[in-house]
Amino acid sequence: MALQLNPALDLAYIDQAYGEDPVILYMIFDAFLSDSIPRWQSLQGALESGDLKESASIVHGLKPSFTMTGLTHVRPKVEVLEKAIKNEDPAEQLIEMYRNISVEINELIPILEAESERLKQL
Repeated sequence: MALQLNPALDLAYIDQAYGEDPVILYMIFDAFLSDSIPRWQSLQGALESGDLKESASIVHGLKPSFTMTGLTHVRPKVEVLEKAIKNEDPAEQLIEMYRNISVEINELIPILEAESERLKQL
């Protein structure tokens, strides 16, 4: 891939889905950072308040954005969380799953921010 993206992202998926188009990738990364991350963060409040219907809705709506952004390794974990929410697993377990996924997402945010900024310049 000539765009030389960070290998923490699924480069094969990104190349297959978007090719060498830096504008599309910038838009995808920027939308993930500005929309999906705040929605993911709002999931914590929904889980902590015990609102499983809202929690399931948030998670379900976010699943595709992980794949689209090249975070294909995160999506299966989000799917497990969604299933646990729908199964009404104990709140502590759901919050622990959320926090574990959040640690991984928080490590990826600076990568996406840097790539978004770099792609904007191309």
